[in-house]
Amino acid sequence: MMDIETAARQVSAYLARTREAPLAVRVDPEIIRRHLRERYTFDAAVPIDDVVTDVTDMLWRWTEHATNPRHFGLFRPGVEPACVIADLIAAAYDPNLATWDFSPAANEIERHVLLFLMRRFGLDPDAGTAQFTSGGQESNHTAVVVALTDRCRGVGEGGIRSLGGDPVFYLSGEGHHSFDKVAHATGLGRRALRFVPVDSALRMNPDALDAMIARDCADGRLPFLVVATAGTTSAGVVDPLDRIADVAQRHGLWYHVDAAWGGAAVVSDRLRGVLAGIERADSITCDAHKWLSVPVGAGMFFCRRRAAVDSAFATETAYVPDQALDTRTYPFITSLQWSRRFIGLKVFLLLTTHGQQGIAARLEHQTAMGDRLRERLTAAGFSILNQTPLPVVCFTHAAIAGDARAHNEIAIELGNRQLAWISRTRLDGRIPALRACITHVETDRADVDALVEGLQDVLARR
Repeated sequence: MMDIETAARQVSAYLARTREAPLAVRVDPEIIRRHLRERYTFDAAVPIDDVVTDVTDMLWRWTEHATNPRHFGLFRPGVEPACVIADLIAAAYDPNLATWDFSPAANEIERHVLLFLMRRFGLDPDAGTAQFTSGGQESNHTAVVVALTDRCRGVGEGGIRSLGGDPVFYLSGEGHHSFDKVAHATGLGRRALRFVPVDSALRMNPDALDAMIARDCADGRLPFLVVATAGTTSAGVVDPLDRIADVAQRHGLWYHVDAAWGGAAVVSDRLRGVLAGIERADSITCDAHKWLSVPVGAGMFFCRRRAAVDSAFATETAYVPDQALDTRTYPFITSLQWSRRFIGLKVFLLLTTHGQQGIAARLEHQTAMGDRLRERLTAAGFSILNQTPLPVVCFTHAAIAGDARAHNEIAIELGNRQLAWISRTRLDGRIPALRACITHVETDRADVDALVEGLQDVLARR
């Protein structure tokens, strides 16, 4: 029977050859389905050595490998080996973090990490609270539930039907569509999500936001939440956080910052200024798996006021040990989750094995590579379409400008030729663009130059 040491050697071997890993995969679903049907009927046991060997082979052949440094993808950094070890430990010990009593060590390790990051965000750990989540979707869902409970009194008991109007909340047109799903899941309805226009730099327009809130109030709606974005998915843009905070404060709305990707910048003293104003947020989303080389998922939710979270999720049950009213943490009464995996261990091992300055140096290197990519693209005749100090670069070329199909074909050809993996998007919902994001710790100048040279070659062949 395969032991853990053997499996660990296989993982180590994979991590050692990520530069060889395929950047794109083109396979008919039926090929994989037939392979599974023929080999695994579940009628009889299969030796684990055979299964693991086959599964790792399938993953190698039929996976888009974001672990390759030339994968300039959607906030999918390479994996830190210490974090892989953390997931192995978490699986082996299998602590349940629903209550402090179930796993004191795991709960305190997570709390230690979260308090460090709360301070970096400028929130008071003594007054606030934080928790690990499955990802940004859950963190943003948590924010909406907490904001709705805090700003629409009585909704926790009486539901939305008990309110005197329709609750609405606000997001940039470039914001993350997790909130669209949240609006549905919470029963608010998708029309409750109001999309605020962006300016020429793709940032939320605070004046437009102010006018929308005033109009909704006049129409009898109940504005309760404003969501700013610190690092939009398409363009890496940071909304004007301070000005949006002013608008939210003036209207008495909860202020949430979705910093799922860009929030990691607070680890760096040099980069944290990009997020000026985030310290005024009532709550913050940040995903360690988007820019800190942590395997998915490792979301985090931070809140300025512990009482607001308690009001949203408090519950009592006879079949869980008594919840002591002291400094111990009981995540099942402060979050959407009940039973919960030891998510925070991988972030703890990352911080302990590299230190704040080591992680900051990584982020600053990747930001520098983003600057280099902009310079090389501009020199090669491409046009940069977004404005951000963070390493997301959206671009086009005069030969394909406005042609969404051409952008798509170029991205696909780059991947098929194993030159690089980039994505494509539409800025402001209408402008086709190619998009390269640098979040891999090993992406270097040669990788950036190879991307530009590959783009030139693919474009010349058209």
